[in-house]
Amino acid sequence: MTTQEFSDQFAVLLNSYNTESNFGEQASKREIVLDEYEKSVLLTQAQDIIVKSYYDRTLNPQGQGFDDSPRRQADFSSLITVVELSTYSPPGTAVKYDDRGVFFQLPTTNGVTPAVLLIQNEKLLLMQSTTVVSEYVIKPISYSEYDRQMSKAYTKPLKKQAWRLFQNPNTGFDIISEVIPRDTLSGGQTWKYRVRYVRRPKPIILENLSGTGLTIDGVTAVSECELNPIVHIDILNKAVELAIATRGQREVSQQRQQQ
Repeated sequence: MTTQEFSDQFAVLLNSYNTESNFGEQASKREIVLDEYEKSVLLTQAQDIIVKSYYDRTLNPQGQGFDDSPRRQADFSSLITVVELSTYSPPGTAVKYDDRGVFFQLPTTNGVTPAVLLIQNEKLLLMQSTTVVSEYVIKPISYSEYDRQMSKAYTKPLKKQAWRLFQNPNTGFDIISEVIPRDTLSGGQTWKYRVRYVRRPKPIILENLSGTGLTIDGVTAVSECELNPIVHIDILNKAVELAIATRGQREVSQQRQQQ
């Protein structure tokens, strides 16, 4: 579905919920009228909701997560990304909570917005030059679980395992993984962090926002929906649902004054 089709069908579906004004009433009291920017915001929000619900089985009526359905894997395969990250030295006053920890910065969009929506798989690689010496499966642990582990006599991850905690070192939106490996480096060895993740899809922007002072996720150019077309109608229906729920039957003039 193109941006023009999104816009036209959004207007058609939304119009079906509008009611005719009674005699003497202004039509604006009975209509929900949205401009292209407002439609873009709602479509982008709907897209995020759809993606999250398809990956988390607790958020959809079918009770199916990403790995529970071949169709879901096909629908969102375009969002699956694999990266291999080198160690990261964050600026400022970021401090490792565990002295054994190794920092890795997760990918961002435009250097600001986190690109990682959900992590599917991750592992830590012990490298000797370009050769993989050993691999460690990453075990995400909660902060309370970390304290519980550290209270035991043996305070290391299990063999072939590393712990991972998230941290935000700055006032921005970047997120880093503090990975705690079982072993330490020896001469010439380095760490690599390989992650398969679901990236956040690009926003759906129906018209060029340049010069308006408006952006969506830092983007101003027209942006098509990059998901499988079979999901487009779900996004459209959810966006209309959000429009009705969040905007209601308020006067257009009142909407403008509040923006």
